[in-house]
Amino acid sequence: MKVDAKNIRNTDLNECLHFSIRLIGKSTRRGSNLTFEGKENCSGHNINKYIFDGMTVNQYQNMIKANFNPNDPQFSLTKHLKYDIEKGFIELVR
Repeated sequence: MKVDAKNIRNTDLNECLHFSIRLIGKSTRRGSNLTFEGKENCSGHNINKYIFDGMTVNQYQNMIKANFNPNDPQFSLTKHLKYDIEKGFIELVR
């Protein structure tokens, strides 16, 4: 099974924790070097520094927890990943 731009809207990423991330395009997101309470802000630009091909969704969520402040308004375990899948930068494979 594959999760991509065609079916992401009907997919609960919390049910796909064992799926692997496949980088299929370069994200065009821009960001800043802003911090939020001493950590990088949880923007897609900063997330892209830590993501790698083959990373599981579970590893991705753990990376978010480890590197970004949960009080940051941009903090989300799934929002940024869903966006990248919708835009065709990433797909998930089982």
